[in-house]
Amino acid sequence: MSKKLLPFILISLLTSCSTNNVIEDKVFCFDTTVISQLYEGSKENLSDIKDILLYYDKVSDNYYDREGITIRKIGSDPIKVEQQLYDLLKTSVDIKEKGAIYFNPLCGSLAKAWKASLADNKVLSEDVIASELTKINASSLVFEPDYILYKNGEAEIDLGGIVKGYALDKIQEYLKNHNIEKYLINAGFSSILLGKKNTNDGYFTVKISDLDNTFIKLKDCFISTSSKSVQGVKIGDITYSHIINPVDGSAINKNDAVIVVSSSGTLGDALSTSMMMNSVDEIKEIEKSQNVKTVVIKDKKVIYCNEGLNLFHG
Repeated sequence: MSKKLLPFILISLLTSCSTNNVIEDKVFCFDTTVISQLYEGSKENLSDIKDILLYYDKVSDNYYDREGITIRKIGSDPIKVEQQLYDLLKTSVDIKEKGAIYFNPLCGSLAKAWKASLADNKVLSEDVIASELTKINASSLVFEPDYILYKNGEAEIDLGGIVKGYALDKIQEYLKNHNIEKYLINAGFSSILLGKKNTNDGYFTVKISDLDNTFIKLKDCFISTSSKSVQGVKIGDITYSHIINPVDGSAINKNDAVIVVSSSGTLGDALSTSMMMNSVDEIKEIEKSQNVKTVVIKDKKVIYCNEGLNLFHG
């Protein structure tokens, strides 16, 4: 369920504004380059934002051992973790209640198995899928008081479909506490936090690269995107995705790309991942219950766009 790719390209970010008022920082984390631009604030603010990003990148790494307690070190023995990691993991378990039924933080080993198989241009065997699903269904995270937790079962934790959005939520909270309203935090294009642009109307213009010459104007929101257009692997007549269905174990998505505009990066990231397996009717119901706006793309065409989003051609 690793996140994700880049159907979004931010364009005209500095049009009609003075670049002298922009400070910028770049940091490599979450397997991408995250670009932070502040139109107000200080270099100290940028440093604090970088610290938030690097912290959540470290604790959510399920591939390499890192210093301190990370998700790779959570096993069957109860362990005390920092509140930030405890809250992140608790949120990852609870997010299904918000409609992300195809998001599961315990599908790490299934996702790794698919990744290795597709790298060899092979479809993962049904036997391996069945074995991994058995692990997932028999596993759980257990949360105890005082930030103690442990994992039942053999499934591995994977927070790739949620952690960038969660980190952006923490950054938005930080920016609000420091009265900073004009900014752009671009976490690898798949997870973007927009404040206001340094122009009269405050809107950013966003290009949707899965579509020809199609744009949208947004501000003060999160943009979360899932797509199979870059990392998809075609074997025979079927394109297999890096976004894995934790319910049936397949790597086949119903949609080609899903864009979610929301007031929460965590929710937007989880929903855009999960909605790759949802029908349009199901997506409409989730929109109503969670107050998000969605664009669904299939075969390079918009098959659904929330009426509150105004796509336009440049």
